[in-house]
Amino acid sequence: MTEQMEAYVDLSVEIGQKLDVDLIIARGISNIENQIRFSQNKIDINKQWHSKMIELIVVVDDNRLSTNEFSPSSNENVKEQVEASVKFTKKMGASPFFQGTEEKISSYPKQEGLADTKILDYQEKAPNDINACIDAAFTAGAVRVAGSYLFGEKTIFLNSSAGPRGSYTETYYNLTVRAFQEELDASGQGLACGRIPSDAEKKISTAGERAGHFSKLHQGAKQVKRGKYDIVMTPAVAANLLGVIPEMANPLAIMMGRSALGDKMGEKLAPEYVSVTDNGLQQDGLCSSPYDLEGTPRQETPIIKEGVLINFLHNTSTAKMSGGKSTGNGELIDFGMGIKLLGPSPTNLVFNNGDHSFDELLEGSNPTVFVTCNWYTRFTSMISTEYSTIPRDAAFLIENGELGQPIKNFRISDNLLRQFSNIEALGNDQVQVKWWEVLIPTWISTVRVKDCRITTATQ
Repeated sequence: MTEQMEAYVDLSVEIGQKLDVDLIIARGISNIENQIRFSQNKIDINKQWHSKMIELIVVVDDNRLSTNEFSPSSNENVKEQVEASVKFTKKMGASPFFQGTEEKISSYPKQEGLADTKILDYQEKAPNDINACIDAAFTAGAVRVAGSYLFGEKTIFLNSSAGPRGSYTETYYNLTVRAFQEELDASGQGLACGRIPSDAEKKISTAGERAGHFSKLHQGAKQVKRGKYDIVMTPAVAANLLGVIPEMANPLAIMMGRSALGDKMGEKLAPEYVSVTDNGLQQDGLCSSPYDLEGTPRQETPIIKEGVLINFLHNTSTAKMSGGKSTGNGELIDFGMGIKLLGPSPTNLVFNNGDHSFDELLEGSNPTVFVTCNWYTRFTSMISTEYSTIPRDAAFLIENGELGQPIKNFRISDNLLRQFSNIEALGNDQVQVKWWEVLIPTWISTVRVKDCRITTATQ
């Protein structure tokens, strides 16, 4: 299947060139994905499927641009799709965001740690890992356990009429497990993700143990009073909230009114002990790769250094607009408008690891809550960064430096830029977070943020 996909990618570019386009880029992805879903303490789905997709970028008349995605089935099908894309592109207006793509032909060194050499054997082992996860949750006190585990292998081919060309293979795994008690509100969550599933047994078991432990502790939860609290955020919560700020270091998002950082270059956004990089070469990073969609080599780009915003992420077009250089972040971006745009996108956002233990993060004189999970983060305005999010699963008041009364039925409703500036301490437990509430892989630790606003519907 992979050889056929490479041929389809090359054919796409060949056909586009015969139609006299200014540029055509084709990226083909062959994916073998496995899903294990479990509920009521047992595996109920274990399936595998093969998929193939070609992403096209077509440019005519210098800056009329369109994108297309299709699942190739034959040479004739590829020809029809490319011809339709070119025809559609000629009807498009000029794009204000397109200034060209990568033209330099680079040699991409082999990147270690992208693919698991034991992935084929792992398909038989995976159910044992999930059963161990369920058992660990039970041992820690869970009554019911449920979740989803995805793992697989992708081969990616790139061909651009501008010159860049390459291919690589990657593997991945991503687990979400939740544990419950007879009391419906008492629940806990565990996450695990990375590149090498055959080495993930301990992480998977630990995620189950964590979910079971917190579900048991969360029994007897009461509604918390609204007001100002310091919040200790697990990596899952910190990635979902604090990770938004470096993600906004995107010129295209700024131009579209979806970023608060347009006038913040050189400003201090956080304390000096907070630094964030975008690292497209991060070991075990789920968005690490040799090159971006345009064929520009990936790199590590500091975004926030010692609290100060120092860089935006760029693809070729936004770099030319600003007089800079591409940072190797070219990607198709879905802004929820029914069409994908070519622009810069983060790879792996990496916060520096802190030096505080979990017990130290719980210390403080202000009223404090510990939040393990949050869902449905929604912004009133991406410019002002006013938002609201719903804590789910276990949350607690901190009493005398320890987890105290379990709490429920509240929201965090605050200003994210202000919270980012109010980061008080970083834990020393940095992990990678990626799940349906965190789409950009984010490496972050447990974080304490001071003076956060908590709201409730009723008292």
